[in-house]
This record gives sequence, structure tokens and C-alpha cells, in this order.
Amino acid sequence: MIKLILRSVGIGCILAAGVLYFTNGDEEISSANDQKEQLKALQTELNRVKEELAVAQTLSLSKEENKESSAPLIEESESVTETVTEPIVKSVLTIEPGSNSTTVADKLERSGILVDGSELEQYLTDHQLSGRIQIGEHEVDSTMSIETIAGIITNTKK
Repeated sequence: MIKLILRSVGIGCILAAGVLYFTNGDEEISSANDQKEQLKALQTELNRVKEELAVAQTLSLSKEENKESSAPLIEESESVTETVTEPIVKSVLTIEPGSNSTTVADKLERSGILVDGSELEQYLTDHQLSGRIQIGEHEVDSTMSIETIAGIITNTKK
């Protein structure tokens, strides 16, 4: 009789464990599906926010450009052309003993101060300034004209 009771209790435990095991599996599957749905919703939300951010950045850039320019407002029917301003490059030009106009022009071109160094070289040659280049450090930037740069590196004022 005790054997029969123990067997019944054992079978009951096994059945209960099986029921619990299989019902928890369904909850995990349903929670995984819920998580997938939540992930999709979050991705959709993220894409929407990215689009709104792009629009906001575009609007803020155009507002800043409007504030900076003193031009009158442009009607919507006109085409708008966007101007790109190049950054100002500032540099300290070091001219060493033995440097000639070619090496100085190349240094300025490589540093981004001049677009074409041969223009400076030609200017120095045309105005007989190529032999008057001064050794030392000279502060120059990309907004300066060739005449101004020539005046700085030769210590001549025009």
C-alpha cells in the first residue's frame, strides 16, 4: 500500500513538473514575441526621431544663414543657391636661411594659405622682390592677398 502511495505521489510530481515546464515555455515564447514587437516599435520611433532631427537641423542652419546675411528674404518661387565658405587657414610661415621664392610659395600652398603658389612666385619675380625674402617667422592666413603676403615676407609695405 505504501508502494502504491509513493508511486502515485511520484507520478503526480512528474506530471506537475511537465505541466509547469511546458506552460513556462509558452510564456517565454509569448514574451519573446512581445519583445520583438517592442523592438520594431522602438525602431520605428527612432527612425521618426531621426527624420525630425534632420529637419530641425536643416531649419536651424537656414535660420542661422538668414541671420548672418543682411539680404532681403527670398520668395519661395525663386531658386536658392547655397554658398559654401571655405574656412580661414592661419599659419606661421618659417623661412629658413637659403629659402627662395619657390620654396616659400610651395610651403604656403601645402599649408593651404595659397591655392596656387606659382602666383606668389610670379608676383615676387615681377616686382623684383624674390631676393628680398626675410628669414624668420611670419604670421599669414588664407584671407590675405598675394600682395599682402609678399609685403609681409619681404618687409615691404605697398
